[in-house]
Amino acid sequence: MDKTRIQIIGWLLGFCSLLILGSMVGYDASEEPSLVSNSINNPFNIVGVYVGYYFVKLGFGYAAYIIPLIGLTVSFYLISNFSFMLSRLVSYQLAFLFYLSITLGLFQNYNSFSSQISYEYSGLLGGLVLSLLHDWIGPIGAISLMVALWILLFVGFFNLDLYSSFQSAASFIQSKIKSLSEINWRVSLKNEDKPKAVEVKKIIDDESFLDDITEEESKEEITEEVEGEAINDVESETELSIEKGIIEKEVDIDQKRSSSIIRKDWKFPSTDLLEFISDESEELSTDYLKDRAEFLRNSISTFGVEGKTGSIKTGPIITLFEIEPAEGVRVNKFVQLSDDIARVMEADRVRILAPIPGTSLVGVEIPNDNPQTIYLKSVINSEKYLKSNAKLKLAIGKGILGDIAILDLVEMPHLLIAGTTGSGKSVSLNAIIVSLLYQLKPDEVKFVIIDPKKVEMSLYKGLEDHYLLKFDGIDESIITKKDNAILALRSLEKEMDARYDLLAESGKRNIAEYNSMVKKAKKDLMPYIVLMVDELADLMMYSSRDVEVPIARLAQLARAVGIHLVIATQRPSVDVITGIIKANFPARIAFQVATKIDSRTILDVNGADKLIGKGDMLYQKPGSSSPVRMHGAFVTLKEIEDLVEYISKQPKPNEIILETVRSNTSTLNGNESGIEDELLEQAIEIVVMSKQGSISLLQRRLSVGYSRAARLIDEMERLKIVGPFTGSKAREVLVDESYLETIKDDQEV
Repeated sequence: MDKTRIQIIGWLLGFCSLLILGSMVGYDASEEPSLVSNSINNPFNIVGVYVGYYFVKLGFGYAAYIIPLIGLTVSFYLISNFSFMLSRLVSYQLAFLFYLSITLGLFQNYNSFSSQISYEYSGLLGGLVLSLLHDWIGPIGAISLMVALWILLFVGFFNLDLYSSFQSAASFIQSKIKSLSEINWRVSLKNEDKPKAVEVKKIIDDESFLDDITEEESKEEITEEVEGEAINDVESETELSIEKGIIEKEVDIDQKRSSSIIRKDWKFPSTDLLEFISDESEELSTDYLKDRAEFLRNSISTFGVEGKTGSIKTGPIITLFEIEPAEGVRVNKFVQLSDDIARVMEADRVRILAPIPGTSLVGVEIPNDNPQTIYLKSVINSEKYLKSNAKLKLAIGKGILGDIAILDLVEMPHLLIAGTTGSGKSVSLNAIIVSLLYQLKPDEVKFVIIDPKKVEMSLYKGLEDHYLLKFDGIDESIITKKDNAILALRSLEKEMDARYDLLAESGKRNIAEYNSMVKKAKKDLMPYIVLMVDELADLMMYSSRDVEVPIARLAQLARAVGIHLVIATQRPSVDVITGIIKANFPARIAFQVATKIDSRTILDVNGADKLIGKGDMLYQKPGSSSPVRMHGAFVTLKEIEDLVEYISKQPKPNEIILETVRSNTSTLNGNESGIEDELLEQAIEIVVMSKQGSISLLQRRLSVGYSRAARLIDEMERLKIVGPFTGSKAREVLVDESYLETIKDDQEV
C-alpha cells in the first residue's frame, strides 16, 4: 500500500476518533437506543447515543475516553513520518483503559460492596470484573492487586529498575543506621572517659602517693609512654589507603532499545554478536598489595631515594603505587630509576609519574601479574555508554582503575593515533568503528576508510551499501590505491565546501543546528563523515604534499560540517606527523612506541615508550598537557565478520555518491595508467609553446619542486610529447601547437 492511501486511512481514523470523543462528551445516561424519543440531546444524534451507550454505559464508564485517544494515536502514526513503536504504546493504553475502569469502580463502590455495586463510573464491563475480584479476593485484596498492577504498568512504560531502587534505598538506610551507631559509640566513649579523669586527679592530689614514687621510676614510666606514642604514630603512618578497581554497572543495551516507544526502521545489531569471557583471575589481596608497597619503598631506599608509601590504586591491567618523596628528594630521581624499579619489581616496564598531576606525590605504575582482558561488549553494555550524550561516542576501553572510558569524536574533533606493530593500534581502530555502528544508523554517519596496507580494513567491505561513502570514479569501497586515496581527500574537501555553502544558505552555524532544522521539516539528514586512515606514513611517502594539504585543510575547517578524521600511523616521525598535521590534531592517542623521541613526537612528553602493549595507551585530550593512561577494548575479527554480515542483510538506504575532482588530471587520451596531476595540462602547454622539455623550466614557471617537475616530464615522455633523456640538454618536443587543440577538443567531447 502506498503512502498516500495510508495517510487517507489515517485521516479517516482520526475523524472517526473525534466523532467518538464528541459522542461521549455529549452522552446523556437517560438516553438509550431502545428508548430513543423524538428529542435527542446528544450533538451527534442517534450515532452519538449508540456510541455513548455501548462505550460508556456498557463498556468502561468514564475510562472510555481513552478509546478515542487510542484511535488518534494510530491516526497520527499513519499520517506523520514520526516513527515510534505503535504496538507497545497501544498495549499500554489498553492496559491503562482497563485499570482505570476498575479503579474508578473501586472508588465509587468501596463502602457499598455488601449491598449493590454501581456501574456509573466503571461501566458494565469494568464493574463485572470488579465484582469478580471482590467475590474472589475481597475488597482489600482487590485494592492491593490494583495498586500492584498500576506500579507494574508505570515500571514497564518508563522502563524503571525496581531492584536497583530497592537496593539504593536499602544502602541509604544501612548507611544512616551505621552513622547513628558510630555517633552513639563515640558518645558512650566520652561518657566512659569522664569518670577516669576524675579518679586520676584524686590520685595525683594525694601527697602520700607522691612520696612512694622515686625519680628513677617516674623516668622509666615517661620513657615507656613516649615509646608507646611513637609506635602508635608509626603504625598510623604505615596504614595504607587501598582503592580497588571500579566495577561499572552493566545494562543490556538491546533490552533498553527494544523497550523504547521509538520505532526504528533500522535494526541495530545485538550485543550478542560480541564476545565476552568472564574473568576468573583472583583479586589482589590487601596483604599482597601492602607487601608490594613496602617492598617498593625499601627498593627505592636502597638506591638512595627516600619516600613514604601513600595510596595504592588497583585496576584490571596495572596497579598505581603513590609515594610521597622525603624532604629534599627531587622527583626526577624517580624517573631515572624506572629501569631499576622494573627490574626489582620483576615487571616488563614501569611508568613513573613525577609528579602525579595536581598532587605532590610520585606515581609508580606497575603491570599486574595476571592482567584482565577488556572486551568491547563490557564497554558497550555499560550504563555509562548508554547514558552518554556524545554525538559520536567512541567506546575506547577502560581507565587504570577499571572505569569505562567513553570519548566524543565531535568534541575532539579529530584524532591522531600512533603505535608500533602489535601495540593494539588496529584493534583500537576496529573498536572505534564498531562502537559507532552500535550507535548510529546509516543515514546518520558515513565512513571513508583508506587502507594502504590493503588487508587491515578489508573486513568492512560488506558495509559498502550501508555505511561506506561512495565516490564517482573510484571503483573500490575500501580505498587501498594511493591515487584513489588522494582523490578521496580532494572530494572530501569539495564536500566540505559544499556543506558550508548549505549552512550559509540555511543560516545555521554547524551540522547539529542544520540537522535539527531538517528533522523538523522531515527532510534527509546531513550525515556525519568519519575518515579513517590506517597508515598515514605510506601515503606521505608516496606524495606528501598531495596528502598533507587536504588533511590539514579538513582538520582546520571540517568540524562544523560534521567531517571528522581518525588518522593512524605506526611511524610517528616528524616527516610523517608534520607540524601542520600535528597542530590541527589536539586529541592524540599513543600506544607503545619504540623510543622516547617517538613518544615526544606524538604526545610532546615521554611515557609512551614505557607502555606494555596490547591496547595500553596514553590519551591526550585537547587543552591538556598531561596524557591519561587507558586500556583499549578488545574486539576479534570473528566479531567484526558477524557484525558486518548482520548489517549487510538489512535494507539498503539511499546512496550518497561524492563527485571526484578529476577535471584537471593527467589521464589523457583515454590512458588510465599515468599519474594524476592537475598541473599536467599546464605543463604540456608550457613545454609545447617553449619548444623545450626542461625540468628546470617547469620548476620556474609552475613553482614546483624538482621531484614533481620530473614526474611531469616523465609523464609527457610516456604520452609521446617529449623525447627520451639526452643528458644535460633539454628533451626534444615531439608535438606542435596543434596537439594542444586536440587535447581541448577531446575534453569538450
